[in-house]
Amino acid sequence: MDPATASALVALPLDPISPRLPVELPFTPAMAAGAGIGLAVLDRLLREGRVRRLLRGVYLDATVPLTVDVRARALRLVVTDRHVVTGATAAWLHGVTLPGRDPHAPVPLEVSGRSPRGAGRQVRYADHDLQKVGEVRCTSPLRTALDLGRDLAPDRALAALDGFLALRAFPHTALMAEVARFGGRPGVAQLRELAAVADGRAEGPAESVLRLRWLHGRLPTPTPAAVVGGSRLALGLEVHRFGAVLSGRLTDPELRALSARGWRVVVVSPDRVLRSDPDLVVGHLEREFHLHLLDQVG
Repeated sequence: MDPATASALVALPLDPISPRLPVELPFTPAMAAGAGIGLAVLDRLLREGRVRRLLRGVYLDATVPLTVDVRARALRLVVTDRHVVTGATAAWLHGVTLPGRDPHAPVPLEVSGRSPRGAGRQVRYADHDLQKVGEVRCTSPLRTALDLGRDLAPDRALAALDGFLALRAFPHTALMAEVARFGGRPGVAQLRELAAVADGRAEGPAESVLRLRWLHGRLPTPTPAAVVGGSRLALGLEVHRFGAVLSGRLTDPELRALSARGWRVVVVSPDRVLRSDPDLVVGHLEREFHLHLLDQVG
């Protein structure tokens, strides 16, 4: 967002009432109404992109950075001391982005007693599974990762594990050590498989999913975030000089320089990785790799 646009957003129309409704903090429709902003105005501001809806019934001025503190303050408006924020909501609170969610939609609210596998079930937590972020009780980064690794579909689950490792919220050894706690529970086989390949070097969910596609193909195990001649690849095979990168991450001159070094780099769009048939992406990687091997021996 350019400075001129940001300045205009701050000035319209929340700035005159900022003593009653500070623009740097999340607010509810009731708080906005108390400061003179009715639902019709609030809806118009949302359509115009001047405010954003963080959670159902919780809004924030669009120019305010979405920090962990701001997220905690937003949650505190809709949860009580009796609640434990869990699942994808806890991931959002801790700062982990999951694929497959509309960035403009409010974050679904998951609290203790609700989960993707069974609304209303009661969950037992060990003391070290819980913490407070600001005034919000939530599952710790490690417990959140363990839950999402079992409960989400594989693509989103690996993105969650990678995201937490990228935050350095806990070491990979801690993740592996905790898997045994969930023996016999639904989803533990998936958690065990994904925890073994989780890697914090992925830059965002699309790279996590691309790595999962690669690992499901008939391909050697890649090195995440391989750097070749100063250029970063999402995945690389140094011995075979083969790799993959998301579109837009490398310039044409960088790709030509890699080709001159004998590298074959597959460029895949994030949208294709996240939305197309997984078998198509796997097949594309396999074909390109085998063609590259033929070129090398021919």
